[in-house]
Amino acid sequence: MPLTLRLLNGSGYMRRYDVENILRHLYAMQCVEIVGMSNIGKSALMRLLAQPDVWVQELGEAAQEFLPVYIDCNRILDLTEQGFCELVLRCLQEASPSLAALPELVHAYDTLVAPASDFQVPLSFSRGLTTALESSQRKLVLLFDEFDDPYAHVDPRVFLNLRAVQDRHSAQLAFVTASGRPLTVLNQDGRHGEFAELFSHRTWYLAPLTRPDTELQVRRFMTAYEAPFTTADIDFIYQWSGGHPRMVEGVCRVLHAALEAADPPPTDPMERWHFHRKSAGALLADDYLVRECSKIWEESTPAEQDELAALGIADREPDRAALDELQRRHVLNRVEGKPQIFCRLLGDYVQRQNTPAVPESTTLWVDTASGAVLVNGAAVETLTALEYKLMLLLFQNRDKIVDKYQIVTDVWGESYIDEVDDARIEKLVSRLRQKIEPDPTSPTFLTTVRGRGYRLAVE
Repeated sequence: MPLTLRLLNGSGYMRRYDVENILRHLYAMQCVEIVGMSNIGKSALMRLLAQPDVWVQELGEAAQEFLPVYIDCNRILDLTEQGFCELVLRCLQEASPSLAALPELVHAYDTLVAPASDFQVPLSFSRGLTTALESSQRKLVLLFDEFDDPYAHVDPRVFLNLRAVQDRHSAQLAFVTASGRPLTVLNQDGRHGEFAELFSHRTWYLAPLTRPDTELQVRRFMTAYEAPFTTADIDFIYQWSGGHPRMVEGVCRVLHAALEAADPPPTDPMERWHFHRKSAGALLADDYLVRECSKIWEESTPAEQDELAALGIADREPDRAALDELQRRHVLNRVEGKPQIFCRLLGDYVQRQNTPAVPESTTLWVDTASGAVLVNGAAVETLTALEYKLMLLLFQNRDKIVDKYQIVTDVWGESYIDEVDDARIEKLVSRLRQKIEPDPTSPTFLTTVRGRGYRLAVE
């Protein structure tokens, strides 16, 4: 029977695109590994895949052929072969009353928990899993959530055993794993390779929530906390969080607190815009949001951190392997053909990690934490969005020449290459000089290098 996934517009769960694509593989009993950055929603997706009603909505009557079993590896009592095997058999019994009633499975579990010898651990595990497969009239899908630590540290015999059982029952058994990196990266021991082969070419890199799914999460927050967010607020939340579920939650909380403190709350569109600009400082200082950004930063490799930090630097040859991996993991998106950090919060966090302390001799500086531009220690007049983009580009490339092509692509976007002429760039530069130069008619910070571009000096 061909697989037809039904799209029910009235259903209330998020991640439909991810669910549809993963279920296509599972319908064919193909193993899938889900990979994503910290707190991007891997566990929520795995729990969603464990819900029988989701299978029914997507597969219809064919869903009755499958038994999804959610295995939270955080519930392992001991990070050993025995601990991992005990958890799998325990979850099998919890998932199905009919499996829990099988004497052979109960005996295998009891023997595994109190083995007479180490030899009985893998033997009992294999017998218990095989009994479940041969006794069940449904196909088993084992969903291994939080799989990083077990796969990195548990004896590889466990995974060789799982591979052997799957080879014997490939039409009845499939695995889904959720981890921060692909299995081939998590553990490069050759003995783990046989298990990792099951997921060859079926790595699902989990992206942040889409704009509609983010709005659904925000509206659930609005209902729960009676938050009076407008459409402009939801756009602001999405821009700063990028659809990262934990960041969406954190931005909602900060914005709601700011609205409750406002007297009166801003209603005019321009007032709301200024309110958002003021709220950005609170977002950047919020401990919860800073921790979420730090997790993504710290789980990135040194080479990936270098790429994130160097995104705005001109004339730099990128590390293609690191750049490609960041894009696969959706830490970076491509906007107007250029790589860009997926959300404002992480983008500002990365800038703060790589902005040195203000030298004593410096007379011009950009405080990336607040977005303020300082001249002789005092903040200049607030910059517009385009002015700040130009200021930040020049500051990241201070003492270097920045050509007009890079100004257009970084400030306006690559699609504006044929629309933004020299006069428009010069007008933007002139406006910026009016705000940062003591004497705009005789600039000392932002100077023109005739025929080549512009250079920013900070001393």
